[in-house]
Amino acid sequence: MVVSAGCATCRFALKLVESVHRLRPRQPVEVIDLDDRGVPVPAGVIGTPTYLLGERVVWLGNPTLDELLATLDAG
Repeated sequence: MVVSAGCATCRFALKLVESVHRLRPRQPVEVIDLDDRGVPVPAGVIGTPTYLLGERVVWLGNPTLDELLATLDAG
């Protein structure tokens, strides 16, 4: 997931990540903060929050928790 500090909906995105960690503790989730200038912006990211599965953008904006979990479970 890609976030930035100036993004109001990114706070909700971070809560979704907390829910994934709680419900799927073995599910690897990486949060990329665009405010960290040392981190390269992944291809396809044009705004925040952006959710990627591998290198594929699966959402621009927040999914519901159920949508996110279903997508992660499907791999």
